Amino acid sequence: MFAKTLLLAVAMAMGLPLLCGSALAERWAAIVPNQENSSTVVWATSKDQAKRLAIDACKHVSDTCASRAASTNGMNNYFAIMCCTKPRRGCAAGVASSKRKALKEVKSTFSDAGYTNCSLKNYIKAGTGEKK
Repeated sequence: MFAKTLLLAVAMAMGLPLLCGSALAERWAAIVPNQENSSTVVWATSKDQAKRLAIDACKHVSDTCASRAASTNGMNNYFAIMCCTKPRRGCAAGVASSKRKALKEVKSTFSDAGYTNCSLKNYIKAGTGEKK
């Protein structure tokens, strides 16, 4: 019992997911960007659930939600939110371990789809939802 309590305390102190029984509880963050830049990060215990919650959260605040959610189980990762206007308006999020890599990912997504006239809206920390 002492070992389990100690392990739980160490996990909490290090910001690691908490232990549930003998399995590690996974935490997923997801976001669906919109043109108003009003979307927020949501969290869940599965990737699919996080994506569904992110879609619902975006639809709650906007009619301009992107068609897909970006997700990660890396709570130290960053989302880079970008919107473009040509050939039509659209927003997307890239996610990676650094701001630079997340920006590169979202730029690649838009470039591959033929979008131009893009602007970075912000970076958001996956684990906290804080805009950076």
